[in-house]
Amino acid sequence: MSPKEEEARFVATTVHLDHITTALNCLTAFGTKEDVLIYIDRDGLSFVRENNRTIKIQLLLAKELFMSYTYEGDDDVDEENDHMKLCIKINHLLDSVNIMNNNNDDVVECTMSYDGNGAQFVLIFEDSLISERVSYSTYLVKEIDNTGLILDKNQLIMECIIRGDVLYSALKDLKEIDCKECYVYAKTYEDGGNLFALISKSNQGISKIKIPSSRSILEKLEVYEDDSTTLCHNTPVIGYFDFNTFDKIRMSTKIASKVLFRMDVHGLLSVNILSQTDDIIITDNRKNSKSNNDKGSRNSNKQQIELPNDYPGIVSEICLLEKERIDEEAQEDIEALMETDEFGGRKKRKVEVAIRRPKSSDVEEADNSQPGNSSNLLDLSTTDPEEKHKHIPHNDDSEDSNVSTNVSNINEDDEERTNSSVNYGAQDLPLFF
Repeated sequence: MSPKEEEARFVATTVHLDHITTALNCLTAFGTKEDVLIYIDRDGLSFVRENNRTIKIQLLLAKELFMSYTYEGDDDVDEENDHMKLCIKINHLLDSVNIMNNNNDDVVECTMSYDGNGAQFVLIFEDSLISERVSYSTYLVKEIDNTGLILDKNQLIMECIIRGDVLYSALKDLKEIDCKECYVYAKTYEDGGNLFALISKSNQGISKIKIPSSRSILEKLEVYEDDSTTLCHNTPVIGYFDFNTFDKIRMSTKIASKVLFRMDVHGLLSVNILSQTDDIIITDNRKNSKSNNDKGSRNSNKQQIELPNDYPGIVSEICLLEKERIDEEAQEDIEALMETDEFGGRKKRKVEVAIRRPKSSDVEEADNSQPGNSSNLLDLSTTDPEEKHKHIPHNDDSEDSNVSTNVSNINEDDEERTNSSVNYGAQDLPLFF
């Protein structure tokens, strides 16, 4: 690295090119040949992309990812607003990292440098044999218009935490059935039950994918009035989105360990994605193709490099606006869909029903004749060794006779079949109905 680059306001060095490639791939869903705005400050590098003022992503590579990180701030600016910004093509940056990462078995050290407005953004790749330098011309664009894309944290109506791999599988299923429009459905019950689902509307009709409610998958689900604090049960929150826009979060959920959904009263959905270092899915295919190499090779040494223990992982936030507010009729249709089971029947929540007791006059005779008997009419057990009989009168023209009907051996299974509540398992992966 030249002395000029060493004196730049920003200089950072890392060997974790696999990780950088994985992170930058999350931005490709917003356009592979589009501009990306990069903010550089004391905490790291933030990559920001926005599409049509309806969706925005901000991804952070924290300074802990780098072996050395130097940033010289502006003394005339307060620390909160002290940053540098530049704009480059995302595919240019990603291609450079990919080429060096895929074609080299040695440990590659990458140094980034930038010296402020008008300067080039420089990448220097070095291994044990050669050094390569790539320079990009930079330019400034106006600030991203965040109108309507800032979450109102004081007026949240829903908050939910889901395991990343489960959410990714659900989004992948929606993609495979050619989903056109997507509904996010969240509802809590007073008995502690939770229901979170993604509803697809496509040329094939309407279908739903329910996220299992176990705490290991659906870690948290809360529905609020409109103040972020007052819990609201038995009232669903329904968000309506264009799936082409909603599907842009799928690449980020692929590497996520946890995903936080938050929605405010204005119809803005915020998706916070945390990718812990031990859950990162490496996109480099060399790990499989070269895993059989000798342990003494340089590639084996490369795979032993681990991420720093204090590195928080890839952190990103995606904010997207509703397509439109759904009307009352559409909401009733969705409610009806959510109340049906996989067989098309109406689901009923299990309810404890109190047994109605007969009046004392109705059972006075039974109580007097059998002191040990229960007054509960559903109790068919008896302490009398003789069987109970029911007298059925015949017509007057026929000869009187007593017909005995045995009622002591009623099958308890018949009684159980009268229970209309059915409990379905909640531990399975998302079911596609």
